[in-house]
Amino acid sequence: MPLSIGAVDAQEKVFAAAFAAGDIAVARSLYAPDAVYISPTTRLFGWPPRIVGVEQVLEFIQLTITGLTDIAYGVDERALIAGVPGDAADGGGAGDASAYVRIRFDFDMHGARLRSTYVVVYRYRDSLIGQQELYYDPSGQLERLGSH
Repeated sequence: MPLSIGAVDAQEKVFAAAFAAGDIAVARSLYAPDAVYISPTTRLFGWPPRIVGVEQVLEFIQLTITGLTDIAYGVDERALIAGVPGDAADGGGAGDASAYVRIRFDFDMHGARLRSTYVVVYRYRDSLIGQQELYYDPSGQLERLGSH
């Protein structure tokens, strides 16, 4: 089934629900079993820059939200990216479609309301996330928000 904006929106609603619940396992069904997660934030926790396998991906994402409360995950922008032959998430073949999503991630931590804005590129295989690439500057300052 071809990727659509509607499918990306539905996926992002699942992520929003998972983060609001503080339980990323709610989004498990979105991932291929051998999903790959790539992010500069892994170094902040002493993890390798490339995490392989849905269990490890979910464990790492859960670690990143530990201690956060009242998480509001919202999509600012999203777009489909056409597949490129030989560039599929599985390392070759007819490239499956990908999606770009710019995310606004608001949360409470240590009595402050903060915002992190980042971009994720999802590379799909068989309609599941085969690779999730997070683009974010972990050395940058989080935006401090007023009360909500």
